[in-house]
Amino acid sequence: MHSFNEKKVEEKEPVEVYSSMEEHPGSLKIIDVREPYEYYGDMGHVKGSHLIPLNELPDHLEGLRSLKVPIGIICNSGERSYYACSFLMQNGLKDVFNIRGGIIRWHLSGLEVEYD
Repeated sequence: MHSFNEKKVEEKEPVEVYSSMEEHPGSLKIIDVREPYEYYGDMGHVKGSHLIPLNELPDHLEGLRSLKVPIGIICNSGERSYYACSFLMQNGLKDVFNIRGGIIRWHLSGLEVEYD
């Protein structure tokens, strides 16, 4: 019998994250864990987000640990970002959350993206 005391990944709606960013610029960091072709592709990306593809996340642990703000993780649909959050939490990062539904839900919520 296993006992898991893993903390559940916190999820936030895109609209909630966006208003937080608008009201308090710099109060959180958005990390996009998609591949570069997705980040710069048709769907665009959250303005001010940083691209760290999921498989490169382990290389960025120290840098992410040094951030003094909550970290929101986004991908295409919310699945990879969920795994990224779990991974970060298992590696001692406490203030991370998954952006529910990824960039797809971000678009469906009518929120702006950038393409450069």
